Amino acid sequence: MNSTNMRHILQWSPVRVPLGNVSYSVRFQGEFERNHRKTWVAITECSGIRETWCDVTADILSDVDYDLKVRTELGNITSKWENLSKLFNQRETVLTTPTLTVEVSGGLIALDVSEVKKNINGRIYYWEEGVEQQVMNVSIDQNKRPYYLPTQKGVMYCFRAQICILQYNKSSSFGDIICEAISYDSMPSGKLTVTIVLFLGVFFLMACLFCIWKFCCRTRHEWLPKISAPDVSNFENVRAAVLKTDYSLESCDDVEVCCQSEMLLDHTLTAEEKISNRMEITCWPMNPVTYGNISQSQWPMQITYQRGYQSQMNLEHGELNHER
Repeated sequence: MNSTNMRHILQWSPVRVPLGNVSYSVRFQGEFERNHRKTWVAITECSGIRETWCDVTADILSDVDYDLKVRTELGNITSKWENLSKLFNQRETVLTTPTLTVEVSGGLIALDVSEVKKNINGRIYYWEEGVEQQVMNVSIDQNKRPYYLPTQKGVMYCFRAQICILQYNKSSSFGDIICEAISYDSMPSGKLTVTIVLFLGVFFLMACLFCIWKFCCRTRHEWLPKISAPDVSNFENVRAAVLKTDYSLESCDDVEVCCQSEMLLDHTLTAEEKISNRMEITCWPMNPVTYGNISQSQWPMQITYQRGYQSQMNLEHGELNHER
């Protein structure tokens, strides 16, 4: 078992056969399975694999002793199970020397330790150059990465770090010492990067808007063609033209309005009128109309429409009388 920084890797030597490639399967047994259930638990991710290693970190969750075994498989043929030479406990994990990252940002220093994760904390020691006896420290976990340390202008700060497992009271060796001088004269690299990104973003947005505007200017005649307003004539001119029109030559029909009591249909015509003219008499009853407070319903009216026309025979008879 190779366990480093709480990552547990089971490894075994390969088996080579001339008939083909073999696969491997791994099972584990914790304290409960070993003492009470007398069973083994198969690791799904490590069943029928071709590799000669298996990550069992997700299966080893408690601080008890674990036993693991592996076997070789070739089709229906399997080897015997091979067990660990001794039981494994995750307390035996090895903590490596951590990598410390120091980044100055204005009046703050960002500190981060790459090996910090769920069960491993980082401890950072720092001091001002020249007063090494006044060492301070801060502990960080996976929820406090990175850690920002306030500083003073013109001061040189030095740092070193280690990782530890608090529940096991186990620590790694210290890493290298890193010293950084604090200066506020120039813009911090982080703020400079943000400024450049914002400037490029604004420039790109303006360029896109300009291109869209040019495209709309070129295509607006196709999308929105110009339509001229219709020519509306002057109504005064139209009225004058209508008044100048001579209606004397137009034929008109006679309309006579009379009371309903007059029997227009019994109107007698002379013999000459019967011969020369034939009359068409049509009557329409008028609905009662009210003008102000006076109603005209007392005297119902009818409009008698008389249309006279001459036949071709009567026209020739008149011409002969004229010649005489």
